[in-house]
Amino acid sequence: MSRMRVGVIGCGLIGQMMHLPHLKELHELFEVVALCDVSPGTLKYVGEYYGVTKRFADHRDLLKEPLDAVAVLSADSHGAVIVDALEAGKHVFAEKPMCYTLREADEILAAHKKAGTVCMVTYMKRYDPGFRYAQPLIRNLKDLQAIHITILHPSEANQAGHHDIRRFPDVPADARARLRAEQDALIREVIGEFTPLERRVFAENLLSTLVHDINVLRGLSGDPIEVLFTDVWAGGEGMLTCMRYASGVRAIISLQYLPDLAHYEETVAYYAKADRVRLVFPSPFFRNVPTPVIVEGMEDGKPFEKQVIASMKEAFKEELLYFAECVQLAKTPITTPEEARGDVALLHQIFKAIKRPLH
Repeated sequence: MSRMRVGVIGCGLIGQMMHLPHLKELHELFEVVALCDVSPGTLKYVGEYYGVTKRFADHRDLLKEPLDAVAVLSADSHGAVIVDALEAGKHVFAEKPMCYTLREADEILAAHKKAGTVCMVTYMKRYDPGFRYAQPLIRNLKDLQAIHITILHPSEANQAGHHDIRRFPDVPADARARLRAEQDALIREVIGEFTPLERRVFAENLLSTLVHDINVLRGLSGDPIEVLFTDVWAGGEGMLTCMRYASGVRAIISLQYLPDLAHYEETVAYYAKADRVRLVFPSPFFRNVPTPVIVEGMEDGKPFEKQVIASMKEAFKEELLYFAECVQLAKTPITTPEEARGDVALLHQIFKAIKRPLH
């Protein structure tokens, strides 16, 4: 098969840090032939750096090009862009969040069914070798008692400062206002009129950050039957939610922003009566840092603990390789739009389980 001709929509942080370098490394599979960004300076810099001459400010113009696939890497909800790409007959590789609303999700599902192309939501943790190693261990745990997911989140600057990321404050005012209004309208569609704190919790804490952990949770354990409560404090810097499974097991997710500490920590822990499995994810802004899996149990009446490094392979690169495989073999990806819809639905429930007004 010839190289897949790819258009990249969104040339900012995650594009420059992860996806574009890996697309270039995987040059035998992919050829980046077009770029799109609302920032003229960013578009010019990235285009010159990667030698891509076809550059667009509007994704609809990019979709007119003879492309096989698009990588949707822009910020906020990707619903409208994904629908446009599917209606243009392209394969789609889309960063999270897929969308903000269930209406958008249903429009994506309808467009995907009609297009018949591959549409993959890029939850890179699901393609992490550590996750793949731990998944069968966790699913085979006996007498599961609790699930704890903890995220200690530094500032972006404290995680990304070692990368040479070029972004320019030159987005035209009218474009910036239009994009903000579009995203606010989507948020309002879900939660009604909102305060700045409610916007932050919905769009940043949940749909931008915890969307990964919700997908990991559902990929390991399926859907809980109830969100018991959600609490938010410290202006949105602290957040905790508790969910109940049909077995009675509780899943607790704790998110704490620690902007002045340059150390990211994300632990997914499954506790059974006699066994424990923990994944310790590194910062998503570091390349080729492995995810240790810590396995604890009993052997001849004695406790043991071992740490496994499944591989040094980079999760962001692994998901691109898998996307190419799905396109070549007409396979259905692991992380489908249907699954992403379920993530969005559960995130909505988590927000609605906040018991007190956010001001």
